[in-house]
Amino acid sequence: MKSTAKKLAVCAAALCLLACGTAVSAAAASPVSGLALSGVAMPWDQDVPAESIEAGSYTANMLLGSSQQLSPVVRPRNSTDSVVFISDDTSILTVSNSGVVQAVGVGTTRITAAAGNQICAYTIVVSMDSSMIVTEMDLSLSSNTIYVGNSVSAQLQVRPTSASNYATVALTSSNEKVATVNNFGRVTGIAPGTATITATCGSVTATTNVTVMSIPNSSTGTASTGSSNSGQVVTVNPSYVVLKPGATRTLTASVKPSSASQKFTYKSANSNIATVSPSGVITAVGTGATSITVSNGTASAMVTVIVNRSAASSSDNSSDSSSTEPDNDAPIEIDPVVQAIQDSEDNEIVFTQAEVPTVTGDILNALRTTGKTLCVVGDGYTMQIAGSGVKSTTSELDTMLILTESDQGIEFELDKGKALPCSVRIDLDVSTYTRLYLYNAVSNKWQYLNSYTDGIITADTAGRYLLTNQNLKFANINWAFFIAGGVVVVLIGIAYVVLKKRYWFW
Repeated sequence: MKSTAKKLAVCAAALCLLACGTAVSAAAASPVSGLALSGVAMPWDQDVPAESIEAGSYTANMLLGSSQQLSPVVRPRNSTDSVVFISDDTSILTVSNSGVVQAVGVGTTRITAAAGNQICAYTIVVSMDSSMIVTEMDLSLSSNTIYVGNSVSAQLQVRPTSASNYATVALTSSNEKVATVNNFGRVTGIAPGTATITATCGSVTATTNVTVMSIPNSSTGTASTGSSNSGQVVTVNPSYVVLKPGATRTLTASVKPSSASQKFTYKSANSNIATVSPSGVITAVGTGATSITVSNGTASAMVTVIVNRSAASSSDNSSDSSSTEPDNDAPIEIDPVVQAIQDSEDNEIVFTQAEVPTVTGDILNALRTTGKTLCVVGDGYTMQIAGSGVKSTTSELDTMLILTESDQGIEFELDKGKALPCSVRIDLDVSTYTRLYLYNAVSNKWQYLNSYTDGIITADTAGRYLLTNQNLKFANINWAFFIAGGVVVVLIGIAYVVLKKRYWFW
């Protein structure tokens, strides 16, 4: 019987170990919950350093605009070291925290994957296929004759047309004392004379000439021009229109002398951006800049039209409004941030967070077009958005960061968990912390990103961030299964004592 009792005890112990193992597996597979003790690690919860990391299969040649998932192989498989990805040149390749690579520029660069002290490298070449390369360009102006102070829009056509999404075109003026041109293709007359406007994309160029004349009879808020020998001057109110997509605006035109024909024709340089009716009603279609030509057959005038999503409501006519006539005396406002990016000679434009609560798609487009950097100064931080890193102009970026102190460190949420349109650099006023974590909503845990130095964070993922000096890998341990295991052990002990006392006389 003694042997029987021992066998029963052994079986009970085996059942206890099995129960504990099941509890451990369940705890490892489920989010952290229950009783948590900080700073305690069990033998099976110790760090398992990575012994090696291999690149695995990947595509070494990528086309511009494509993406791929990098899946490095870390050994041993139970390693607790997280994989960190770094791009040597983010103007060519960007990489997310999960290893998704985006080809954003042409060239060759390297992605480094690191797990603990082990690293591996991916050398990737990014190129354009034939449909992305500009082979020909045509440059034209909505009018090649303008008056001092007036503007016209440059129209650029590239071939093949599919390359328009990838073309990087620089616009220059041969004589900026006569006429200037900005990155949006707006040509402005400065002084009487002739200048050549040149568009350059790689080795391909296109040119057109503009003649600037003195204004014979001008008035504030109107555009006017005419042939040098006709003696007629067309005036249009307003000369500059900013609309939201779908909004309308009516133009008012007149000709001097009054004996000249007062019958006008209207033509849009780009109907994909704005259309114009025979009566002079402009309808905004898609974002961008274009011009409307107003002519009486002898003389003409140009009206610049900019369509963006942040246009001032004062310049809009709702398409379903009962009145078709707008308030032409209402001021036309242009997004001051877009205007500052467009006009500034500096590569960095600085605004406060209150001035730029949201980086809109139009601002992102202006940054990407000009290659400039927007610096937003908030309470305890500065956010930098570089135009070279903008990947999407269809989304927006919330610039508000609320730095909240906790027992672990400082937390903040970036862009309220939405998809970031670009990589964002955040300079914080605090630099006393050493570790940066991102909250993983799927696993319900803090995921270690990298060390935090010099108060600088480069983020390409929206979400909750934590700055701390703690190692959070084992900061939260589920102790429920330990308690359950302890209860099982106690019950086994009681059973063993009962059995031993029962058969003591044996």
